[in-house]
Amino acid sequence: MPVLSRAQLNTVLSILAQRLDTLGIDYAIMGGAAVCLIANDPTRMTEDVDLVVHVDHRRITADLLTSLLIRSYPDDFAPITQYGHTIPGYKLKLLGGASRLVELEVFDYQSWPQRPQYDIPAATRTTVAVSGQQVKTFSAEWIFREKVLSQYQRQGSRKEETDIRDLFSMVPFLSPGKVELDFNHDQSLKDALRYLLQKRPDLEDEIEGVVKCTAVLGS
Repeated sequence: MPVLSRAQLNTVLSILAQRLDTLGIDYAIMGGAAVCLIANDPTRMTEDVDLVVHVDHRRITADLLTSLLIRSYPDDFAPITQYGHTIPGYKLKLLGGASRLVELEVFDYQSWPQRPQYDIPAATRTTVAVSGQQVKTFSAEWIFREKVLSQYQRQGSRKEETDIRDLFSMVPFLSPGKVELDFNHDQSLKDALRYLLQKRPDLEDEIEGVVKCTAVLGS
């Protein structure tokens, strides 16, 4: 699938955010799309959009949101079948009148309880203005932590290098004291950080005093 230009990504995100706000769905963008927004690096591109939604008293999970978006906004969204599972696709208009479906990968804590990081009320977030629309993303600290884990889990793959590049791009935006930067109580984070610093020792000076991990950083 071709990557999205920054203008195309902005279109997808601004319309998606508008529709979610109208439906009263709380959310946070993550993954490559969030990195693009926070780092504002024109060389970082993505081909899809990943997000987490908060399941409130209406019990609208990721799967139910797929149906709700398609039913409520058929001009904007259509179903995409992926490995036997249906996800929403945004109808991105192209030059010449053609269009393509941009995959929207939606997650929620209720459906993925093994991923406590998807508990939106407990996470730190930020907002970025995109084409006049406020778009909610997870914070740089949240993304940094996720990228530390994913580069360890995807050792040897091409995505590992992307993860490392992404986490480096988040470093200038990290604020000490955020809960996401305390690695002391999670062995998987300790292992992932130790592996990362063996590969990229130059990162240690940049995160010292910002990331808490006594076992690896001594602080």
